[in-house]
Amino acid sequence: MVENLMSPTHDRTSLMSIFVKTNRRQLIKGLSLGVGSMLFSPFSQRVFADTPGSPYLISKQGCGRASGYAEANKIISTKGKTHVAWIDSPPEGFRVRVATLNQKTGKWSPTYTVGQAKDNHGGPALTIDSQGYLHIAYFPHHDPFRYRRSKRPHNVSEWEEEIQFGERLTYPTMICGADNTLYFTARRSFKDRPWYVELWEKKPGRDWNRVGPVMHSRHKGYAHFQESLAWGSDHKTIHLCCRFHELTDKSAYGRLQTVAYMKSEDFGRTWKRSDGSVIDKPITVESIETIARGGVDLKKSLRAGCLAVSPKGKPHLIYSTVVKQKGEAWLAVADGKGGWERRRLNDHLLPEWRSFNLIMAGGLSFDHQGQLHGVGQLQTGAQNEKIWGDPTNEIVAFNMVGRDRIQFRSISKFDPKTSHWLPSIERPTGHNVVPEPPGVLFTGGSAGKTNTDLLKNHVYFSN
Repeated sequence: MVENLMSPTHDRTSLMSIFVKTNRRQLIKGLSLGVGSMLFSPFSQRVFADTPGSPYLISKQGCGRASGYAEANKIISTKGKTHVAWIDSPPEGFRVRVATLNQKTGKWSPTYTVGQAKDNHGGPALTIDSQGYLHIAYFPHHDPFRYRRSKRPHNVSEWEEEIQFGERLTYPTMICGADNTLYFTARRSFKDRPWYVELWEKKPGRDWNRVGPVMHSRHKGYAHFQESLAWGSDHKTIHLCCRFHELTDKSAYGRLQTVAYMKSEDFGRTWKRSDGSVIDKPITVESIETIARGGVDLKKSLRAGCLAVSPKGKPHLIYSTVVKQKGEAWLAVADGKGGWERRRLNDHLLPEWRSFNLIMAGGLSFDHQGQLHGVGQLQTGAQNEKIWGDPTNEIVAFNMVGRDRIQFRSISKFDPKTSHWLPSIERPTGHNVVPEPPGVLFTGGSAGKTNTDLLKNHVYFSN
Protein backbone atom coordinates (compact mmCIF):
# COMPACT_ATOMS: atom_id res chain seq x y z
CA MET A 1 0.00 0.00 0.00
CA VAL A 2 1.42 3.38 -1.02
CA GLU A 3 0.84 6.45 1.13
CA ASN A 4 1.21 9.95 -0.28
CA LEU A 5 3.58 12.24 1.63
CA MET A 6 3.88 15.89 0.64
CA SER A 7 7.02 18.02 0.44
CA PRO A 8 7.78 21.70 -0.22
CA THR A 9 8.87 22.65 -3.73
CA HIS A 10 12.66 22.81 -3.78
CA ASP A 11 14.68 22.11 -6.94
CA ARG A 12 18.15 20.57 -7.05
CA THR A 13 19.76 23.79 -8.27
CA SER A 14 18.64 25.67 -5.17
CA LEU A 15 19.66 22.67 -3.05
CA MET A 16 23.19 22.85 -4.41
CA SER A 17 23.34 26.60 -3.80
CA ILE A 18 22.43 25.98 -0.19
CA PHE A 19 25.23 23.43 0.14
CA VAL A 20 27.77 25.83 -1.42
CA LYS A 21 26.86 28.52 1.07
CA THR A 22 27.18 26.08 3.97
CA ASN A 23 30.32 26.20 6.07
CA ARG A 24 32.72 23.67 4.53
CA ARG A 25 33.81 22.19 7.83
CA GLN A 26 30.19 21.69 8.91
CA LEU A 27 29.34 20.17 5.54
CA ILE A 28 32.18 17.66 5.76
CA LYS A 29 31.33 16.73 9.33
CA GLY A 30 27.61 16.45 8.66
CA LEU A 31 27.43 14.85 5.24
CA SER A 32 30.52 12.70 4.71
CA LEU A 33 30.60 8.95 4.95
CA GLY A 34 34.05 7.60 5.77
CA VAL A 35 35.26 4.42 4.11
CA GLY A 36 37.95 2.23 5.56
CA SER A 37 39.05 -1.39 5.67
CA MET A 38 36.73 -4.17 4.46
CA LEU A 39 35.66 -7.51 5.87
CA PHE A 40 33.78 -9.97 3.68
CA SER A 41 30.97 -12.14 5.05
CA PRO A 42 28.83 -14.72 3.21
CA PHE A 43 25.86 -12.34 3.04
CA SER A 44 27.34 -8.84 2.75
CA GLN A 45 30.41 -6.80 2.04
CA ARG A 46 31.26 -4.87 5.21
CA VAL A 47 32.83 -1.44 5.19
CA PHE A 48 34.37 -0.03 8.37
CA ALA A 49 34.04 3.69 8.84
CA ASP A 50 37.23 5.60 9.69
CA THR A 51 35.46 8.29 11.69
CA PRO A 52 33.09 7.88 14.66
CA GLY A 53 29.46 8.23 13.69
CA SER A 54 29.92 7.37 10.01
CA PRO A 55 27.37 4.81 8.77
CA TYR A 56 28.56 1.23 8.60
CA LEU A 57 27.38 -0.89 5.66
CA ILE A 58 25.80 -4.02 7.14
CA SER A 59 24.24 -5.51 4.02
CA LYS A 60 23.82 -5.08 0.27
CA GLN A 61 20.81 -7.41 0.19
CA GLY A 62 18.28 -5.34 2.10
CA CYS A 63 14.62 -5.52 1.10
CA GLY A 64 12.21 -2.63 0.66
CA ARG A 65 11.60 -2.49 4.43
CA ALA A 66 15.02 -3.66 5.60
CA SER A 67 15.03 -1.53 8.76
CA GLY A 68 11.26 -0.98 9.06
CA TYR A 69 9.20 -0.62 11.06
CA ALA A 70 10.38 1.88 13.71
CA GLU A 71 8.06 0.59 16.44
CA ALA A 72 9.89 -2.77 16.43
CA ASN A 73 13.17 -2.38 18.32
CA LYS A 74 16.05 -3.85 16.27
CA ILE A 75 19.15 -2.86 18.26
CA ILE A 76 20.28 -4.19 21.66
CA SER A 77 23.42 -3.05 23.52
CA THR A 78 24.78 -4.77 26.63
CA LYS A 79 28.03 -6.17 28.05
CA GLY A 80 30.20 -4.37 25.50
CA LYS A 81 28.24 -5.66 22.51
CA THR A 82 25.60 -4.23 20.18
CA HIS A 83 23.31 -6.72 18.43
CA VAL A 84 21.46 -5.61 15.28
CA ALA A 85 18.59 -7.30 13.38
CA TRP A 86 17.13 -6.51 9.94
CA ILE A 87 15.56 -8.20 6.90
CA ASP A 88 17.34 -9.08 3.65
CA SER A 89 15.92 -10.25 0.32
CA PRO A 90 18.50 -12.50 -1.35
CA PRO A 91 17.52 -14.57 -4.42
CA GLU A 92 16.27 -17.42 -2.21
CA GLY A 93 13.69 -15.18 -0.50
CA PHE A 94 13.26 -12.93 2.54
CA ARG A 95 15.61 -13.66 5.45
CA VAL A 96 15.89 -12.20 8.95
CA ARG A 97 19.56 -11.45 9.72
CA VAL A 98 21.51 -10.55 12.85
CA ALA A 99 25.08 -9.41 13.56
CA THR A 100 27.02 -8.16 16.58
CA LEU A 101 29.36 -5.20 17.04
CA ASN A 102 32.19 -5.46 19.57
CA GLN A 103 32.07 -1.97 21.07
CA LYS A 104 35.69 -2.06 22.25
CA THR A 105 37.37 -3.21 19.03
CA GLY A 106 34.83 -1.86 16.53
CA LYS A 107 34.78 -5.26 14.80
CA TRP A 108 31.62 -6.99 13.61
CA SER A 109 30.71 -10.65 13.78
CA PRO A 110 29.67 -12.60 10.69
CA THR A 111 26.07 -12.17 9.61
CA TYR A 112 23.73 -14.92 10.83
CA THR A 113 20.31 -15.95 9.52
CA VAL A 114 17.57 -16.36 12.13
CA GLY A 115 14.81 -17.52 9.79
CA GLN A 116 12.56 -16.73 6.85
CA ALA A 117 10.06 -13.93 6.43
CA LYS A 118 6.91 -13.99 4.33
CA ASP A 119 7.60 -10.66 2.58
CA ASN A 120 9.07 -7.23 3.32
CA HIS A 121 6.63 -6.74 6.25
CA GLY A 122 8.10 -9.72 8.14
CA GLY A 123 11.00 -7.88 9.81
CA PRO A 124 12.09 -8.56 13.39
CA ALA A 125 11.54 -7.16 16.88
CA LEU A 126 14.46 -7.77 19.24
CA THR A 127 14.87 -7.67 23.03
CA ILE A 128 17.04 -9.17 25.78
CA ASP A 129 16.32 -10.56 29.25
CA SER A 130 18.21 -10.10 32.52
CA GLN A 131 20.25 -13.27 31.88
CA GLY A 132 21.48 -12.02 28.53
CA TYR A 133 19.35 -14.22 26.28
CA LEU A 134 18.20 -12.50 23.08
CA HIS A 135 14.55 -12.86 21.99
CA ILE A 136 13.33 -12.21 18.46
CA ALA A 137 9.91 -12.28 16.75
CA TYR A 138 9.49 -12.11 12.95
CA PHE A 139 7.97 -13.52 9.71
CA PRO A 140 4.29 -12.67 9.13
CA HIS A 141 2.08 -10.40 7.12
CA HIS A 142 -1.39 -11.52 8.29
CA ASP A 143 -0.01 -14.85 9.63
CA PRO A 144 1.22 -16.47 12.88
CA PHE A 145 4.41 -14.99 14.32
CA ARG A 146 7.63 -16.93 14.64
CA TYR A 147 9.75 -16.59 17.78
CA ARG A 148 13.21 -17.79 18.82
CA ARG A 149 15.50 -17.38 21.84
CA SER A 150 19.28 -17.35 21.55
CA LYS A 151 20.99 -20.55 22.71
CA ARG A 152 23.57 -18.63 24.72
CA PRO A 153 23.53 -15.30 26.56
CA HIS A 154 24.89 -12.29 24.64
CA ASN A 155 25.36 -14.42 21.52
CA VAL A 156 23.32 -14.34 18.29
CA SER A 157 25.16 -17.06 16.40
CA GLU A 158 22.71 -19.86 17.32
CA TRP A 159 19.04 -19.89 18.20
CA GLU A 160 16.65 -22.33 19.86
CA GLU A 161 13.86 -24.07 17.96
CA GLU A 162 11.39 -21.79 16.20
CA ILE A 163 7.97 -21.37 17.89
CA GLN A 164 4.80 -20.12 16.19
CA PHE A 165 1.92 -18.28 17.89
CA GLY A 166 -1.13 -16.21 17.00
CA GLU A 167 -3.01 -15.83 13.72
CA ARG A 168 -3.39 -13.07 11.12
CA LEU A 169 -0.79 -10.88 12.86
CA THR A 170 1.57 -8.17 11.53
CA TYR A 171 4.00 -5.57 12.98
CA PRO A 172 5.65 -6.79 16.20
CA THR A 173 6.63 -4.80 19.28
CA MET A 174 8.34 -6.51 22.23
CA ILE A 175 9.69 -5.53 25.65
CA CYS A 176 10.99 -7.60 28.58
CA GLY A 177 9.76 -7.24 32.17
CA ALA A 178 11.77 -7.20 35.38
CA ASP A 179 10.90 -10.89 35.90
CA ASN A 180 11.85 -11.69 32.27
CA THR A 181 8.25 -11.93 31.08
CA LEU A 182 8.01 -10.85 27.45
CA TYR A 183 5.23 -8.44 26.47
CA PHE A 184 4.31 -8.32 22.81
CA THR A 185 1.79 -6.47 20.65
CA ALA A 186 0.83 -6.87 17.00
CA ARG A 187 -1.96 -5.88 14.64
CA ARG A 188 -4.71 -8.49 14.20
CA SER A 189 -6.58 -8.43 10.90
CA PHE A 190 -10.01 -9.84 10.02
CA LYS A 191 -11.99 -10.33 6.84
CA ASP A 192 -15.36 -9.29 8.21
CA ARG A 193 -14.87 -7.03 11.25
CA PRO A 194 -12.68 -4.13 12.47
CA TRP A 195 -9.00 -4.83 13.06
CA TYR A 196 -7.30 -4.32 16.41
CA VAL A 197 -4.03 -4.48 18.35
CA GLU A 198 -3.51 -7.73 20.25
CA LEU A 199 -1.41 -8.17 23.42
CA TRP A 200 0.54 -11.35 24.18
CA GLU A 201 2.87 -12.33 27.03
CA LYS A 202 5.38 -15.11 27.59
CA LYS A 203 6.59 -15.96 31.07
CA PRO A 204 10.00 -17.68 31.33
CA GLY A 205 9.73 -21.36 30.43
CA ARG A 206 6.06 -21.09 29.37
CA ASP A 207 4.16 -20.82 26.11
CA TRP A 208 2.97 -17.58 24.60
CA ASN A 209 -0.34 -16.47 26.15
CA ARG A 210 -2.86 -14.23 24.41
CA VAL A 211 -3.96 -11.53 26.86
CA GLY A 212 -6.49 -10.01 24.46
CA PRO A 213 -7.30 -6.94 22.37
CA VAL A 214 -5.77 -3.62 23.41
CA MET A 215 -7.40 -1.09 21.07
CA HIS A 216 -9.76 -1.26 18.12
CA SER A 217 -10.40 0.43 14.81
CA ARG A 218 -13.95 1.72 14.50
CA HIS A 219 -14.28 0.67 10.87
CA LYS A 220 -14.05 -2.58 8.93
CA GLY A 221 -11.25 -3.10 6.45
CA TYR A 222 -7.63 -1.99 6.39
CA ALA A 223 -6.27 -0.40 9.56
CA HIS A 224 -2.82 0.32 10.93
CA PHE A 225 -1.88 1.32 14.47
CA GLN A 226 1.89 1.97 14.52
CA GLU A 227 1.97 1.32 18.28
CA SER A 228 5.22 1.44 20.24
CA LEU A 229 5.87 0.33 23.84
CA ALA A 230 8.19 1.71 26.53
CA TRP A 231 8.75 0.96 30.19
CA GLY A 232 8.31 3.58 32.85
CA SER A 233 11.17 4.18 35.27
CA ASP A 234 9.60 1.65 37.67
CA HIS A 235 9.89 -1.16 35.06
CA LYS A 236 6.24 -1.90 35.83
CA THR A 237 4.27 0.72 33.89
CA ILE A 238 3.90 0.12 30.14
CA HIS A 239 3.54 3.29 28.07
CA LEU A 240 2.04 3.10 24.58
CA CYS A 241 1.98 5.60 21.71
CA CYS A 242 0.11 4.88 18.49
CA ARG A 243 -1.17 6.31 15.24
CA PHE A 244 -4.65 4.99 14.39
CA HIS A 245 -5.04 4.74 10.60
CA GLU A 246 -8.66 4.01 9.69
CA LEU A 247 -11.21 4.05 6.90
CA THR A 248 -9.36 3.30 3.70
CA ASP A 249 -11.28 2.93 0.43
CA LYS A 250 -10.62 3.08 -3.32
CA SER A 251 -10.46 6.87 -3.22
CA ALA A 252 -8.33 7.45 -0.13
CA TYR A 253 -5.70 5.73 2.01
CA GLY A 254 -6.50 6.52 5.64
CA ARG A 255 -9.38 8.99 5.77
CA LEU A 256 -8.99 9.20 9.56
CA GLN A 257 -5.67 9.27 11.42
CA THR A 258 -5.12 9.86 15.14
CA VAL A 259 -1.94 10.06 17.22
CA ALA A 260 -2.75 8.88 20.74
CA TYR A 261 -1.31 7.72 24.07
CA MET A 262 -2.14 5.49 27.04
CA LYS A 263 -0.39 3.58 29.84
CA SER A 264 -0.93 0.44 31.88
CA GLU A 265 0.15 -0.20 35.48
CA ASP A 266 -1.03 -3.83 35.47
CA PHE A 267 0.79 -5.19 32.40
CA GLY A 268 -1.90 -4.47 29.87
CA ARG A 269 -5.07 -5.47 31.66
CA THR A 270 -6.20 -1.90 32.35
CA TRP A 271 -5.22 1.22 30.41
CA LYS A 272 -5.18 4.83 31.61
CA ARG A 273 -4.64 8.33 30.26
CA SER A 274 -1.61 10.37 31.27
CA ASP A 275 -3.56 11.90 34.18
CA GLY A 276 -4.33 8.45 35.58
CA SER A 277 -7.99 8.25 34.55
CA VAL A 278 -9.11 4.80 33.35
CA ILE A 279 -10.03 4.34 29.69
CA ASP A 280 -13.24 2.36 29.23
CA LYS A 281 -13.19 -0.62 26.88
CA PRO A 282 -13.35 -1.13 23.98
CA ILE A 283 -10.55 1.41 23.47
CA THR A 284 -10.94 3.43 20.26
CA VAL A 285 -9.98 6.96 19.20
CA GLU A 286 -13.17 8.12 20.89
CA SER A 287 -11.90 7.11 24.35
CA ILE A 288 -8.10 7.06 24.16
CA GLU A 289 -6.03 10.19 24.98
CA THR A 290 -5.70 12.05 21.68
CA ILE A 291 -2.61 14.08 20.76
CA ALA A 292 -3.33 14.96 17.11
CA ARG A 293 -6.01 14.28 14.49
CA GLY A 294 -5.62 14.06 10.73
CA GLY A 295 -6.14 11.88 7.69
CA VAL A 296 -7.26 12.38 4.11
CA ASP A 297 -10.61 13.85 5.16
CA LEU A 298 -8.84 16.49 7.26
CA LYS A 299 -6.16 17.09 4.58
CA LYS A 300 -3.40 16.30 7.07
CA SER A 301 -1.17 13.20 6.99
CA LEU A 302 0.00 11.91 10.40
CA ARG A 303 2.74 9.48 11.35
CA ALA A 304 4.04 8.58 14.80
CA GLY A 305 7.52 7.57 15.87
CA CYS A 306 8.35 5.31 18.79
CA LEU A 307 7.93 6.95 22.18
CA ALA A 308 10.37 7.25 25.10
CA VAL A 309 9.93 7.71 28.85
CA SER A 310 12.25 9.92 30.90
CA PRO A 311 13.97 8.77 34.10
CA LYS A 312 11.31 10.79 35.96
CA GLY A 313 8.53 8.82 34.26
CA LYS A 314 7.39 11.46 31.74
CA PRO A 315 6.29 10.07 28.35
CA HIS A 316 7.77 11.81 25.31
CA LEU A 317 6.06 11.36 21.93
CA ILE A 318 7.23 12.27 18.43
CA TYR A 319 5.00 12.54 15.38
CA SER A 320 4.84 14.34 12.04
CA THR A 321 2.19 16.24 10.15
CA VAL A 322 2.09 16.91 6.41
CA VAL A 323 -0.22 19.70 5.23
CA LYS A 324 -0.09 21.21 1.72
CA GLN A 325 3.27 19.57 0.97
CA LYS A 326 4.89 20.83 4.20
CA GLY A 327 6.17 18.19 6.61
CA GLU A 328 6.71 19.08 10.26
CA ALA A 329 7.78 16.96 13.24
CA TRP A 330 6.58 17.57 16.78
CA LEU A 331 7.88 16.59 20.22
CA ALA A 332 5.10 16.26 22.79
CA VAL A 333 5.77 15.82 26.52
CA ALA A 334 3.07 14.95 29.07
CA ASP A 335 2.64 17.22 32.08
CA GLY A 336 0.96 14.49 34.17
CA LYS A 337 -2.31 16.43 34.36
CA GLY A 338 -3.69 15.52 30.97
CA GLY A 339 -1.87 18.26 29.05
CA TRP A 340 0.95 18.01 26.55
CA GLU A 341 3.71 20.51 25.87
CA ARG A 342 4.45 20.53 22.11
CA ARG A 343 7.62 21.68 20.40
CA ARG A 344 8.08 22.06 16.62
CA LEU A 345 11.32 20.27 15.82
CA ASN A 346 11.72 21.97 12.42
CA ASP A 347 12.59 25.17 14.29
CA HIS A 348 15.74 23.48 15.58
CA LEU A 349 17.05 22.21 12.25
CA LEU A 350 20.29 23.64 10.89
CA PRO A 351 19.55 26.88 8.98
CA GLU A 352 20.32 25.28 5.61
CA TRP A 353 17.71 22.56 6.33
CA ARG A 354 14.84 24.78 7.46
CA SER A 355 12.99 24.61 4.11
CA PHE A 356 13.04 20.81 4.07
CA ASN A 357 10.35 18.43 5.30
CA LEU A 358 11.01 16.67 8.63
CA ILE A 359 8.83 13.57 8.94
CA MET A 360 8.49 10.16 10.53
CA ALA A 361 9.36 7.21 10.48
CA GLY A 362 11.67 7.71 13.40
CA GLY A 363 11.57 7.75 17.15
CA LEU A 364 12.88 8.78 20.54
CA SER A 365 15.17 7.18 23.11
CA PHE A 366 16.73 8.04 26.46
CA ASP A 367 20.32 6.82 26.86
CA HIS A 368 21.72 5.28 30.05
CA GLN A 369 22.57 8.76 31.37
CA GLY A 370 19.01 10.01 30.90
CA GLN A 371 19.66 12.20 27.84
CA LEU A 372 16.96 12.39 25.17
CA HIS A 373 17.81 11.43 21.57
CA GLY A 374 15.71 11.20 18.43
CA VAL A 375 15.83 10.35 14.75
CA GLY A 376 13.73 11.23 11.71
CA GLN A 377 13.71 11.78 7.93
CA LEU A 378 14.37 14.92 5.96
CA GLN A 379 12.84 15.26 2.50
CA THR A 380 15.11 17.57 0.55
CA GLY A 381 13.99 17.42 -3.07
CA ALA A 382 11.43 18.93 -5.41
CA GLN A 383 8.32 17.04 -6.48
CA ASN A 384 4.70 18.05 -6.51
CA GLU A 385 3.89 14.92 -4.58
CA LYS A 386 6.17 13.02 -2.18
CA ILE A 387 5.75 9.27 -2.12
CA TRP A 388 6.66 6.41 0.20
CA GLY A 389 10.42 5.84 -0.14
CA ASP A 390 11.02 9.16 -1.90
CA PRO A 391 14.61 9.33 -3.27
CA THR A 392 15.33 12.61 -1.46
CA ASN A 393 14.82 11.11 2.02
CA GLU A 394 17.80 11.55 4.37
CA ILE A 395 18.37 10.51 7.99
CA VAL A 396 18.96 13.08 10.72
CA ALA A 397 19.39 12.59 14.46
CA PHE A 398 19.06 15.00 17.35
CA ASN A 399 19.69 15.21 21.07
CA MET A 400 18.54 17.48 23.84
CA VAL A 401 21.27 19.79 25.17
CA GLY A 402 20.30 21.15 28.56
CA ARG A 403 16.62 21.92 29.04
CA ASP A 404 15.83 23.90 25.91
CA ARG A 405 18.36 23.36 23.13
CA ILE A 406 17.89 20.65 20.51
CA GLN A 407 20.92 19.83 18.37
CA PHE A 408 20.55 18.11 14.97
CA ARG A 409 23.14 16.26 12.90
CA SER A 410 23.03 14.27 9.66
CA ILE A 411 23.55 10.51 9.68
CA SER A 412 23.13 9.53 6.03
CA LYS A 413 25.25 10.81 3.17
CA PHE A 414 23.03 13.20 1.21
CA ASP A 415 22.21 11.80 -2.23
CA PRO A 416 19.11 13.12 -4.10
CA LYS A 417 18.90 9.89 -6.14
CA THR A 418 18.89 7.40 -3.23
CA SER A 419 16.32 7.23 -0.46
CA HIS A 420 17.86 6.95 3.00
CA TRP A 421 14.89 6.15 5.19
CA LEU A 422 13.13 3.93 7.75
CA PRO A 423 15.43 4.81 10.69
CA SER A 424 15.21 2.63 13.79
CA ILE A 425 16.81 3.91 17.01
CA GLU A 426 17.85 1.71 19.94
CA ARG A 427 15.73 2.28 23.01
CA PRO A 428 15.40 0.61 26.41
CA THR A 429 13.36 -2.59 26.19
CA GLY A 430 13.93 -3.74 29.77
CA HIS A 431 17.50 -4.98 30.21
CA ASN A 432 19.65 -3.36 27.51
CA VAL A 433 21.90 -0.36 28.22
CA VAL A 434 21.39 2.34 25.60
CA PRO A 435 24.72 4.06 24.77
CA GLU A 436 25.29 7.74 24.08
CA PRO A 437 24.43 8.28 21.30
CA PRO A 438 22.05 5.37 20.63
CA GLY A 439 22.64 3.26 17.55
CA VAL A 440 20.50 3.89 14.46
CA LEU A 441 19.68 1.40 11.71
CA PHE A 442 18.43 2.63 8.33
CA THR A 443 17.79 1.55 4.73
CA GLY A 444 19.38 2.96 1.59
CA GLY A 445 17.36 2.22 -1.52
CA SER A 446 13.87 1.94 -2.97
CA ALA A 447 10.62 0.63 -1.55
CA GLY A 448 10.08 -1.61 -4.55
CA LYS A 449 6.83 -1.95 -6.45
CA THR A 450 5.33 -4.79 -4.37
CA ASN A 451 5.77 -6.33 -0.93
CA THR A 452 7.46 -9.36 -2.49
CA ASP A 453 10.15 -7.63 -4.58
CA LEU A 454 13.63 -9.04 -3.96
CA LEU A 455 15.89 -5.98 -3.85
CA LYS A 456 19.53 -5.15 -3.22
CA ASN A 457 19.14 -2.20 -0.88
CA HIS A 458 21.92 -1.14 1.45
CA VAL A 459 21.43 -1.46 5.20
CA TYR A 460 23.44 0.87 7.45
CA PHE A 461 24.20 1.12 11.15
CA SER A 462 25.37 4.35 12.78
CA ASN A 463 26.33 5.25 16.34
